[in-house]
Amino acid sequence: MISTAERYRRFAREAAPRSPIYAAWSEAIAGDDELLALIDTLPVADRQPVLVLTAARFTGLSPRGDVRTWLEGEWDAVAAVARARATQTNDPRRTGPLIAALQGIPGPIALLEVGASAGLGLLADRYSHVFAGPSGERRIDPLDGPSSLELRCELGAGVPLPGRMPDIVWRAGLDRSPLRLDRADDERWLRTLVWPEERARAAQLDAAIGIAREHPPHLVAADAVDGVAALAAHAPADATLVVWSPAVLVYLAPAERDRFARTVARLPGNWISLDGRRVLAGVGERADESLPGADGDFLLSRDGHPLAVVSPHGERIDRWAARD
Repeated sequence: MISTAERYRRFAREAAPRSPIYAAWSEAIAGDDELLALIDTLPVADRQPVLVLTAARFTGLSPRGDVRTWLEGEWDAVAAVARARATQTNDPRRTGPLIAALQGIPGPIALLEVGASAGLGLLADRYSHVFAGPSGERRIDPLDGPSSLELRCELGAGVPLPGRMPDIVWRAGLDRSPLRLDRADDERWLRTLVWPEERARAAQLDAAIGIAREHPPHLVAADAVDGVAALAAHAPADATLVVWSPAVLVYLAPAERDRFARTVARLPGNWISLDGRRVLAGVGERADESLPGADGDFLLSRDGHPLAVVSPHGERIDRWAARD
């Protein structure tokens, strides 16, 4: 296991292109033994930089503030938030790769999202999507016309242009602690998860929240492994069940990931997942043959088979394994 200091130094390097503020804060923490000792009082899973930094901002740290001073003075409040909350980033851009993966699945679709957060990923067909690549550009709108939220997904060479909006007739989300948009603190936490400089992403989140208020998704509080089959049993029998797990399985222990995969494999329908290359061992091994790349890649997979190399938040589909 790497040290907390190295964990924060790595995050600083990764965060620098997106958030100089988070990069600077992480470097400051990594070089301060007293702060590292405080963070090490948290459970290992709660020490992750995004969670601690979001908790600090949630308790009042300004983007222009000094992270050392804040954590030293407000540690009890920050630690309480870090223990109670999770990094439930609910980026609607991830629905672009979902739309692409759904192209090969016959509808109508019953969509079940695992790790649903506030359920914004369940509303893929309520957003307008623009897919743009070397072979051209295609816009796909909801059936009732253009959405207030337009999401753009850049496609690499050879990535097929999606041609249609999926017909989603049933949708439900599963999360250990769903974020309810009728709770002010839940909404504030969701907004605080957006990194300080990401204004465009904040605007997208704002539009998605507005759509979710008009079309509230059904959310169920339950464990991912033990709850998925029970929730799937409520899907209509005349629709194709699709279990969607975007960037959530990394938070499960490896044995639990394996149990989740076995559980979903026994369900009717399909399983689409978006994960780091090494999160699902079987998918990563197959991708090493069909989509070779770096360990830091994120993979879009369907039923355990890699479909594409994608960006972590879904704004790009870089390479496609095979056409449907």
